[in-house]
Amino acid sequence: MGTELLLGQIANTNAQHISQSLSSIGIDVYFHVAVGDNLQRVAGAIRTALGRSDVVLITGGLGPTPDDLTSEAVAKALGVGLERDEAMATAIRAIFDRMGREMPEENLKQADLPAGAVPIPPQGTAPGYYIEREGKLVAALPGVPWEMREMLAQTVIPLLEERSGGATTISRQILVLGLGESATHQKIADIVDRQTNPTIAYLAGGGQVRVRLTAKARTESEALGLIGPVEAEIRARLGDAAVAGHPATLGEALGRLLSELGCSIGAVESLTGGLIGSQLTHGPGSSEYFKGSLVTYSTEAKRDVAGLDPAIIEGPGVVSEEAAVALARSAAERFGADLGISATGVAGPTEQEGKPVGTIFVAAHLQGRDEVRHVRGYGDRDNVRLVATYAALDLARRMLLKRG
Repeated sequence: MGTELLLGQIANTNAQHISQSLSSIGIDVYFHVAVGDNLQRVAGAIRTALGRSDVVLITGGLGPTPDDLTSEAVAKALGVGLERDEAMATAIRAIFDRMGREMPEENLKQADLPAGAVPIPPQGTAPGYYIEREGKLVAALPGVPWEMREMLAQTVIPLLEERSGGATTISRQILVLGLGESATHQKIADIVDRQTNPTIAYLAGGGQVRVRLTAKARTESEALGLIGPVEAEIRARLGDAAVAGHPATLGEALGRLLSELGCSIGAVESLTGGLIGSQLTHGPGSSEYFKGSLVTYSTEAKRDVAGLDPAIIEGPGVVSEEAAVALARSAAERFGADLGISATGVAGPTEQEGKPVGTIFVAAHLQGRDEVRHVRGYGDRDNVRLVATYAALDLARRMLLKRG
């Protein structure tokens, strides 16, 4: 809960962490609700949640100020009063004593818990608690992320694991490049149609698609056993478009492939403005294969720093297949790398050299071979730059697969 969330002043990272933690013990999360700092609305949201769920987890609103309304709202929703927990009051006083600070009397409000609540010792200054009613559980945790995570891990997750009887939910994602979401679905539509456990879903954006497989079972090994055959079938259908393994990023996947083959890479970037280099340095050990990147944004930099032939600049232009190939060769030569890649194009908001916004050329040079792609970007500047970045990295990946 919290007005800050509704105003967009902070992101709800607590909800993400809680969902991940609950899935690890096989508990399905069906709803996330953000509520402003209003007693009636918070109490109403809790009553609604109890009507449709077995477990309700609340974060935030446990501080000492007037807008901290969680305990009052829980009590109102459950039809009970607030009671001072003297042990909790003593613990709060002790926290201030350890810090050498005088405790404002308002802080004792934090020890006023709904009748019947079981307190969770504070990690910072805000306590938490849980309370059971008619077979359902309500747990209230602080909004401060590190405090919430500690209480969740130490108290709430073990409690829920015991109640749920033991299970786990595991997800694996297949990163797909070079196919859009609809084309990916077309290739595996019959597999999706017969899904049961695991379930299959798509996450698309920035020129890439992730196919997510989620299985629920008693143990992690059983869940992975359910995912394995379905994942293998999907990968067989998608071929080289499916990136090997389960990398967090395409840069990580390309880095792993470069390491396996003992190859190095360098880049010359234009519209991507350093995003290719950022992707390639995302993981540890990247210095073993990544030589560097030249960010040559202006035409003059392409000529004077990357050595782009003036004849190409005056002829087909800096946004062209010829320029992309020349820049990829320059990347390999200037960094002494086995593989050179480049990206040039028009990110917007206006056209360049008569070419429309979203025009992208990426190229790769490997051991005397050149490959170039003309890619169409879409969306705003940021998305066009992402499309170009992934297209360049994917072209490099595919060239290495052919070599390997």
